[in-house]
Amino acid sequence: MNLTILYGSATGNAEHIAKDLGESINGKKIASCAFTSATVLEMDQFKRKKLFESWSSPPTDNAQYSKHALVAVCSTTGNGDAPENAGRFVRFIKRKPPTTLSDAPMEHVAYAVLGLGDTNYDKFCEAGKLIDKKLKDLGGTRAMPVACADEATGLEATVEPWIDEVLGKLTTACAASNDVGALNEDDEKKETVDATTLSKQLDQQLVVAEDKTASTSVPQSTPAVSKEAAPEIAKESTTPLYILYGSATGNAEHIAKDLAATYELYLKNPSFIGYFPSVICCELNDYKKKCLSHWETEPPSNTKHGVIIVCSTTGNADAPENSDRFVRWLKRKSTDPTQPFKHCAYAVLALGDTNYDVFCATGKIIDKRLKELGGTRCCPVALADEATGLEETVDPWSANVIQKLAAECNGSTRIQRDVSTPPQTAALGAVPAPPPKAIKKESSSSSSSEEKKMEFDETVPAVVQSSSAGVATIRKMLSLLPKDAIPAVDNKSLPSMMSSLSSCELINDEELHRVRGDSIADNMTVSSGSSGFLYTLNKPYESTILSARYLTKTSVECAKKASEIFVDWSKADEKLVEAKKLYNDHFPLATGDEIECVKNGKRVIEMTLSLPDDFTLEYQPGDSVGLIVPNTPEATNFILSMLRDNHGVLPSQKISVDSNHPITVEEAIRTTIDLCSPIKKKRLFLMSQFASDPEEALALRLLSSNDKGNDLFQRYVEDQQRTVVDILKEFPSCQQLITLEGLLGCLPAIPPRYYSVCSSPLADRQDDRESFHLKVAFSVVDFLTPSIAEDPNSGRRVGGLATRYLECICSPFLSNPLGSYTGPTVQIFPKPTQEFRLPKNMSTPLILIGPGTGIAPFIGFLSHRQAQIISLESFEEAETASEGTWRGGYELDPEELHISKGDSTGLNLALDYIRKQKAGEIDLYFGCRYSDHDYLYEAELEAFKSTGILSNLYTAFSREHGKAKMYVQNIMQNKPDCKQRLSDMILNKNASVYVCGDGNAMGKDVQEAIVNIMAEKLETKQRALAYLDQMKSSGRFVLDIWS
Repeated sequence: MNLTILYGSATGNAEHIAKDLGESINGKKIASCAFTSATVLEMDQFKRKKLFESWSSPPTDNAQYSKHALVAVCSTTGNGDAPENAGRFVRFIKRKPPTTLSDAPMEHVAYAVLGLGDTNYDKFCEAGKLIDKKLKDLGGTRAMPVACADEATGLEATVEPWIDEVLGKLTTACAASNDVGALNEDDEKKETVDATTLSKQLDQQLVVAEDKTASTSVPQSTPAVSKEAAPEIAKESTTPLYILYGSATGNAEHIAKDLAATYELYLKNPSFIGYFPSVICCELNDYKKKCLSHWETEPPSNTKHGVIIVCSTTGNADAPENSDRFVRWLKRKSTDPTQPFKHCAYAVLALGDTNYDVFCATGKIIDKRLKELGGTRCCPVALADEATGLEETVDPWSANVIQKLAAECNGSTRIQRDVSTPPQTAALGAVPAPPPKAIKKESSSSSSSEEKKMEFDETVPAVVQSSSAGVATIRKMLSLLPKDAIPAVDNKSLPSMMSSLSSCELINDEELHRVRGDSIADNMTVSSGSSGFLYTLNKPYESTILSARYLTKTSVECAKKASEIFVDWSKADEKLVEAKKLYNDHFPLATGDEIECVKNGKRVIEMTLSLPDDFTLEYQPGDSVGLIVPNTPEATNFILSMLRDNHGVLPSQKISVDSNHPITVEEAIRTTIDLCSPIKKKRLFLMSQFASDPEEALALRLLSSNDKGNDLFQRYVEDQQRTVVDILKEFPSCQQLITLEGLLGCLPAIPPRYYSVCSSPLADRQDDRESFHLKVAFSVVDFLTPSIAEDPNSGRRVGGLATRYLECICSPFLSNPLGSYTGPTVQIFPKPTQEFRLPKNMSTPLILIGPGTGIAPFIGFLSHRQAQIISLESFEEAETASEGTWRGGYELDPEELHISKGDSTGLNLALDYIRKQKAGEIDLYFGCRYSDHDYLYEAELEAFKSTGILSNLYTAFSREHGKAKMYVQNIMQNKPDCKQRLSDMILNKNASVYVCGDGNAMGKDVQEAIVNIMAEKLETKQRALAYLDQMKSSGRFVLDIWS
């Protein structure tokens, strides 16, 4: 059945809404929609299209429907006038129908009207109200009352819930022999549709009214909400559900937004009854602006506000940057008397890594302080471990947390229904349903995706197998015969959260002009030393690459060839692809000498980056820097071609992502969504919803399931590092239905890459270099995935998104480190640390343990210590020189100095402190595979040792020809002199220990070795463990490890 959508628009809002609705129908974005097509027209085109003539008789294309369907979206201009492109239509319906039409020309039409207006004008939505009344007077069937959206307060508050309802209401009104859809004048008086009523469609307890996992033949024993229990749960929160996150790499943000999007989709489901009327999702640092005033307001008796917090831990127990103000506020003693959470119930999900000793520290602190500040804990803090897989904790926690919180907030002691496995909501306007398949029964509801999953499970096994590469591989990996069907999976084993991480809208020329002219100040940033401006992930600094060199003994011949490609940066994508191919050919990983292949895959680069010269981006040794990179040209261009070929979306079209300033589609695909990381199960399940091929959908569902699909997911996705682009290529039917909005909605942002700084600002200033800069070191990620006989795309070469890109664009510097070259900029932002810092007292002895690229921050430490000693020596020389006789002839009056007694006392104390400073001993432990290949910073370390900065340098090589494997923990325990030295430094000289590097095993092994060494002196291992814990709590044992 076709839906006619007419719009009258002056500024473009009504037109945009109408076309959006039409595109949703024509693009099959709306699940289980009765309308198969939509015609979108200006209202004044009614005569040319002969609409009234076509409406003069009932529709004939579908016997189920006796009426045509019409939507009218119209704004009001001036003082109650219709827009120019709706004037003729309005005048026509106001007059008596012409003789060529019946007296009731709308008798075979069901309609719904959306009026746009502004309450600052007296005649609010006058044109829309007039159209609604006249269509009724002409015999039309009003499917729902006219909705009036107010531009003064925000159109979305009315428009979005209206869009969610209108198609269902029209379908009902158009149905043959159905009078339910017709609303009379009395109905209209009782049911005024405005922003307030429509935004509160769903209320009460977070329960599901009916079990949507059943088909139309639901047994009579199906549980239902008890009528007697209704008064107990007939409550609605006076405030939204608050979901806040603190995120460094994006994991906590994605989980929080997933949860918020899922609940929002539930709210759009007419079958769903929720305690919270809406949801607010924001960064923890936005608590004061968006949440605090509500939290402090006393809710109705026996109820509480609902708060969910998802927070990761960075560094060594640090809070993420976007949550640090919130955590400091929680910790303040002045916060205690206010008890800001006494009206709140809360739940906390903490993310961490067990490779760190302070596992989930920030989340635990938040959970503890919320309780101390009056909050009601609805469930114990959940601790998710990145080392073993976040999903093991996150998925079950997410499936139940809102239900538990709702029960606590509304005062109930129990949940009326078991909703531990809530209905999937992917079909609720977020993603399209799979196309019709052979099924045994029809579903009775169009809004529940749980029904859609049941419909899928009842699909008759396909006789004709899919020809897609992905399905063929899955069938081989499962050892299926041609007659065997891909196993179906239980709906309960599928991921429980759906995503809507970003939204987008196309921007036309008129809107683009208006957005650009909004405010010049919006595009301005202050950049001065006193401004306090801070570069962040959202506002990075455009840094220029100043130099680069290989730290490994890597040939620069390939870099020389690649540098010839980058003479200029026209056709940058093609050049990047060509350069990457050169590196692949020059550094084979599978052919030739085995040791040489291993060395080819181990390339480490040091890169120097410019900093702003106004001191707005400063750092200290131990800090890291975040780096933002785009998707690969191959991935970007594949998605752009897919969108163009399947949906007519051009790369140059302007869109607004999450209501931000307009960017092109190409920029959005290249920079805003992660196309190159291995795909997660939740995203795979979303892909299954887009698959139009039945076997592809079955295979994707199996991969995303949590029981039957675990081993298959490991072998097919994780081991082979398959991305969303790989899935779209190998399951091509997904390409036909997934849209730009679908991609932006289900894929996370590209996570930043963090690298330890390996330079010292003090040392750089002493070098008198013209530009401010910092240095980072990184390993180029370049490896082969395991080869599997059943998978023709296995055993493939995979490269790091950031590191392979950086290697390519650094080629001119790698081939000639002293040369001059201007290349593209890279976006960076600082990531300061609180713990991984040099001791304030220079005389504190240090033990530095940094195998591999873990050495990087210690090069910064050693450079800084060297610069400190130089500064100290310069001070002593200046002091000695000043003890001579002054012969300049200048006399200063003491009053001209303007120094108070307090200042002079402070200066004297500082001078005394400097005089007493002496550099403490430093021992460094370094390990790598080959002494002749990846002994990083060998020359620099030997120089630090020869000048006395390093007291001892201990090295371990794990792949030396003809020698046993040796790691840093081995030399600690097995070399007698090293063992004695380590014990003496820690127990007798109070040395501080720093460990940095890959934490998969190294961090734990090093700690175990140190405990064993101390246990020999402290008599028992328990005493040694207690001593180590004491060192950690006092800041004498600090780790910076990654997995």
